[in-house]
Amino acid sequence: MNDFSLYTTEYISGVMSLRKPQKKSLEILDSIFSTLEIKKGMDLKTALEQVNTMYPTCTDFERDFISMTFALATGVGKTRLMGAFIAYLYTNHNIRNFFVVAPNTTIYEKLQRDLSDTNSPKYVFRGLSCFVNAPQIITGDDYSDRTIPLFHSDVKIFIFNIDKFNKENSSMKSVNENYGMSFYKALAELPDLVMIMDESHHYHGEKGEQALNELKPLLGLELTATPLTNKKSKGKQVPFRNVVFEYPLSQAIADGYTRTPFAVTRSDVDFYNFGEEQIDKLMLQDGILCHENIRRKLQVYAKNNNKPLIKPFALVVCKDTAHAKWVEEYIKSDNFCNGAYKNKVIIVHSKQGRAESEANTKMLLEVEKADNQVEIVIHVNKLKEGWDVNNLYTIIPLRTAASKILREQMVGRGLRLPYGERTGDDDVDAVMLTAHDKFRDILEEAQKGDSIFKAGNVIQVEKIEPEEIVEPQLALDLQEEPDEVLVSAYEATKIERTEQTDTAIQAIQRTVVNEVYQTIQTAPTHTVTPTAVKKIAEKAVGTVTENPDLAQIFHENSIPAILRWTEERVEKTHRAAEKKFIPIPQIRITDSGTEEYVFMDFELDMTPFNHEPLVNEMLIQNLENQSDRQRIDAGAIDFGGYKPEKLILDELRKKPEIDYNKCKTLLFKLIMQVIDHYEYDFGTNGMQNIVMMNKTDISEKIYTQMMQHFYCDNGLIQEEVIGTRTYNLRPSCTCRESVPLYGGEFTGNIRSVLFTGIKRGVFSEVKLDSDEGELSFARIVERDDDVLNWLRPSPKEFNITYNHGRNYEPDFVVETEDTIYLVEVKAEKDLNDADVIAKKKRGIRYCETVTRWSSANGYKPWKYLFIPSKRILPNSTFRMLARMFTVNEIC
Repeated sequence: MNDFSLYTTEYISGVMSLRKPQKKSLEILDSIFSTLEIKKGMDLKTALEQVNTMYPTCTDFERDFISMTFALATGVGKTRLMGAFIAYLYTNHNIRNFFVVAPNTTIYEKLQRDLSDTNSPKYVFRGLSCFVNAPQIITGDDYSDRTIPLFHSDVKIFIFNIDKFNKENSSMKSVNENYGMSFYKALAELPDLVMIMDESHHYHGEKGEQALNELKPLLGLELTATPLTNKKSKGKQVPFRNVVFEYPLSQAIADGYTRTPFAVTRSDVDFYNFGEEQIDKLMLQDGILCHENIRRKLQVYAKNNNKPLIKPFALVVCKDTAHAKWVEEYIKSDNFCNGAYKNKVIIVHSKQGRAESEANTKMLLEVEKADNQVEIVIHVNKLKEGWDVNNLYTIIPLRTAASKILREQMVGRGLRLPYGERTGDDDVDAVMLTAHDKFRDILEEAQKGDSIFKAGNVIQVEKIEPEEIVEPQLALDLQEEPDEVLVSAYEATKIERTEQTDTAIQAIQRTVVNEVYQTIQTAPTHTVTPTAVKKIAEKAVGTVTENPDLAQIFHENSIPAILRWTEERVEKTHRAAEKKFIPIPQIRITDSGTEEYVFMDFELDMTPFNHEPLVNEMLIQNLENQSDRQRIDAGAIDFGGYKPEKLILDELRKKPEIDYNKCKTLLFKLIMQVIDHYEYDFGTNGMQNIVMMNKTDISEKIYTQMMQHFYCDNGLIQEEVIGTRTYNLRPSCTCRESVPLYGGEFTGNIRSVLFTGIKRGVFSEVKLDSDEGELSFARIVERDDDVLNWLRPSPKEFNITYNHGRNYEPDFVVETEDTIYLVEVKAEKDLNDADVIAKKKRGIRYCETVTRWSSANGYKPWKYLFIPSKRILPNSTFRMLARMFTVNEIC
């Protein structure tokens, strides 16, 4: 007998890295098993009463066996939860037979892969040693050739498409010689068969219900994102009555398990006067504008963060096949983006021929691959559940119904996180829904608590301006004017100077700078060897000689001289580049130490605390005459024996992050702010009334605000420097306009501006986030003679982490004659933000660590500057800022 005492719900959740709603679902299943003695043929009425007492939303099992629904939003991970259920039931209750139902072929094939392919990254049982041998998988394709073993030492998972057994003439119901009975009956006779229904809203029809009931399982576990049944006779959707846990899409978005949906519209456009075709064309054009914008953002993010490139696509939803055909023809025409997408669009609908449908479906299933050319998918309600992709970023619903459920189903396609978790980049973590003619509906919906949209998540198309991807150049100090480069080239090659030859030589020089930087960044030794010098020179000259417009500039006998001159330029550029870089020490964490949870001091925002005292009256209802109802004064309730502050405190102390001994001062301060707030408005008795009746909600509101001022501090973290990077990473970025760092004016958001003309910095162009602090600081260090060099670091320049592995990206690095400074510029409103404080502590610790290493290895010491943005004045000097805002100790 195996010992599975280790396999508690806590242990399974930890090993499988279950998310909060998955873990909660597993705990609910455990609580039900702890309360009920589940067995075949048990009294369902008694069982329902017990489950209903624990989970009031479950009022009917809706089947001839105990069946409970876990309604989890799309993208949360229903298949992984399925694996957790199986592991729990096997290790805790010796259940070995599981019947998994799929609603269609796509999900059926997906479940087979996820439950059986041990090489798949999505294999659900990875890390679970309870399965010494992987569970046996029996499917709807091979069951007739296999037997159900008489011994019970192995876990068996039967995976079937519902269509395999919900028909009267199903082969499953025919006598099979391997069993001496039908396979269907053999399953029904298993004493411990647990049925797991994926997308269970498909199995609430009459035929589906009957087929499942006849299997007589011990227990049914239903998983769906939409716990609603279509009742054709009533012409409406009816909620499930057997839900024990619901985790809606709005909560999944709020908790960060999905991307964030944004509604896209145009301002001041009255779509009432638009014809259908006009609206369609405008929505397609605006949708593609969003698509092209995110495509650039994803390229930049992948390059800056050394991540796989995600190729996005747009989904166009049409009302019928004729409509879809018109959309396809329009997209493939030259009138749409000058024909740029005519070979990048596919259409999927039920009326396609078999060959066309199969070809398009193959392209559709591979749409996540970077080399797949499809960027637009047109469909007419054919993409069912199970089509899980992580690269849908733009949804364009044309003439579709405006219901909230349909919107959630459409948006649900684009909520999966391409990198498995949120990146912190707003663009990478978003999905866009064009909503021109339905925008008012979405805004009204956004005001409700259960909406997947938030009132602030609105993007106006006219404010989206195309940006180009740029890579800043090295700001090399070659100690020569641009014309000197041309003069030296003509002297070395003896060719005649013309406007075209000037253009060619400048093109060679640009290529040299780019290739030198690329070589330093990628070569194993991070240097330019003599062999590399020749290759770079040949490539630079080749950019001219292979260009049809420039190829005739140089005579064949002048090429050797051009090559020699170019090699000299490569060597000179390399020497200048090595001097330009700021060496960045790289650290390694050797012992993560112990984590300490820290709450920052803050003042409560009292806006959410809007409770009112309970009305002191009783309702008397005539049970025979429903219209006869009276209200009478019940007198004031005496709450004198209760201590309201203790009631709230007891609730807050249940939170795992709150250590009473460490933050009792803050706790009592916040609790008294709430008590004073209610006592001022309603008096002492009214305040006590409110606290007694709303203690849980009040504590949750306090806790929510506390968590906004919370961070994790690794107090005993140990680090060591493992060397320095001898070059600086060049960030890739997008920009809408380029302006000089000095004297340039820009019209839009500063985040869309590329600042140019930089000489003292590592790179000659830079992107900034703030025009108040960062732009002012950049202008100071660029002109300050005490500054030798400065850098706006790439996101991966430093390997400094904080708060459970989040990456810290400092604002600036500044080098002077004797010191290197790590600089953080912050707006006054953010100076005491918990996240800012956490980064500040890590920055100080980094400087301390690398300074000790630097002093022993001949490098400059590091200091940390933490500068309030309003203290940076036009007449500030870097020396004065360094003197005033250097932080030497971790507070």
